[in-house]
Amino acid sequence: MNTLTISKRTMIWPNILFFTATTLVALIGAPLYIARFGFHPFTIGMTVFYLFATSMSITVGYHRLFSHVTYKANPILQFLFLFFGAAAYEQSALCWSSQHRTHHLYVDTDQDPYSIKKGFFYAHIGWLLFWSHPEHYENSTDLQKNRLVMHQHKYYHLWAAVSGIVLPMLIGYTFGDLPGAFVFPVCVRLFLVHQTTFCINSICHTIGKATYDIYSTAKDHWLVALITNGEGYHNFHHHFPSDYRNGVRWYQWDPSKWFIAILAKGGLTWDLKKVSVFRILAARLAAENQRAEDCLKNRNIPNLTTIQTRLKSQYEKLKQTLSDWEGSAREYQAVLRERLERHSEKRRQAALKRMEAQRRFRETLNQWKLIYLKLVAG
Repeated sequence: MNTLTISKRTMIWPNILFFTATTLVALIGAPLYIARFGFHPFTIGMTVFYLFATSMSITVGYHRLFSHVTYKANPILQFLFLFFGAAAYEQSALCWSSQHRTHHLYVDTDQDPYSIKKGFFYAHIGWLLFWSHPEHYENSTDLQKNRLVMHQHKYYHLWAAVSGIVLPMLIGYTFGDLPGAFVFPVCVRLFLVHQTTFCINSICHTIGKATYDIYSTAKDHWLVALITNGEGYHNFHHHFPSDYRNGVRWYQWDPSKWFIAILAKGGLTWDLKKVSVFRILAARLAAENQRAEDCLKNRNIPNLTTIQTRLKSQYEKLKQTLSDWEGSAREYQAVLRERLERHSEKRRQAALKRMEAQRRFRETLNQWKLIYLKLVAG
């Protein structure tokens, strides 16, 4: 990619007027409408549906399917993602995905279309209001082979108008609440979807926890995950972008991954890509070990070299025991695929080997933690 792809400063008046209008209607018009006319139950229900459909089409469709190809989907499902994704008014899937791939490739540089290095406001919404971004789709040749994606891209404004404005207002008119349909399923919904989506580029590149890569500006932020269908675990996502999940721990809120997994049960999605638990654990340990090493560099303490050597030695043991555990786990899975009797000697020995490797890893991990905690406490 050449320097012609670097964004240039200018006023994007269509975006300025569009975002200003939807924001004013959502923040001022909606309260006034409620005070004057109250709530129409069907309009509120349609707003909730459109919030779900458009936001999930961005996270599950635009992001995890089209941008990162973390799974494959039925053409009907692809159409629905493209239809309601267009209703989110966040550009075509091709344009969105191309820019997002560029973001990952050139994160925090001048070629990153929404680099946090240019400021919080720029990363949040300024890049859409005051900067032009030349179109380049060399990184999206796979998407250009998809006829649905290309039709949506070519006729994007028509797709967006029909799905995002005409349809909800037509439904509102049918049920006797045309003005309410414009205020809530259109404007309020667009305002909420936009502002929550933009938090990924701004908040999640500013505050949160660097769980897997301590030098990345991308951070894991549980509150942003709560309002973005699980997209807030951004440090994980930047470290493992090919994984269909963002929240990988059992307690992490990620309805996008659950939705993809449920669709897989019905055969609508398949080939779900997952990073192994061992690679994820290795990345977390590497990040914590790097924190410890950086902590030592900034300390003026006696026997510094000895402590550094001890930490390094213990970390090498930890990596080895993790590797041994992974190897024994793979051997056990291979034995299971042989469909042996549950009480067969070969299966029993493989299980015992896996359990012993796991025990040695935990023991080594506890020893490493003791050194690490002493450094933090000191």
